Amino acid sequence: MARQRKPVDMQKGNLTVLQQEKKRLEEEYVRTGKDQLKTPPKWLINDTAKKEFRRIVKELSDIDMVGNLDLDNLGAYCNAFANYIQVTDQLAEEPYCIDRITRTGTISTKNPLVDIQTNYASEMRKFAALCGMTLDSRLKAASVKTDKQQEAISAKFGI
Repeated sequence: MARQRKPVDMQKGNLTVLQQEKKRLEEEYVRTGKDQLKTPPKWLINDTAKKEFRRIVKELSDIDMVGNLDLDNLGAYCNAFANYIQVTDQLAEEPYCIDRITRTGTISTKNPLVDIQTNYASEMRKFAALCGMTLDSRLKAASVKTDKQQEAISAKFGI
């Protein structure tokens, strides 16, 4: 299976000027608008998901690669987040272990809400990675901005 592609500014390999220009042109072709990200989609499950959508879009507005095509992944993240919060609140009022009485005696089992909470946390991580919301992806974006600032300073002052 092939590796995931990185934006040209994040690539460390030795690319010729022609290869860099070709990759930048490819990136321009795949950029989409951001007009659909202005309001939360109607299919978000509750107000918590809509509030999270607005917060995430505001935070991601600096990243140039996030656009209309990311709407579904952002929405799925927000729905998973809202469900995670709901399950976590419900779990706070219940024990982590539930005692069941059987013919042979009492058995303590894990509360099923713990598994549901874990599944939503996993889903959130998956969609966050797809949308560039992980620490790793933010650090990569920051290194690109830092490198561009350093290049601008070097070009201006000849350092």
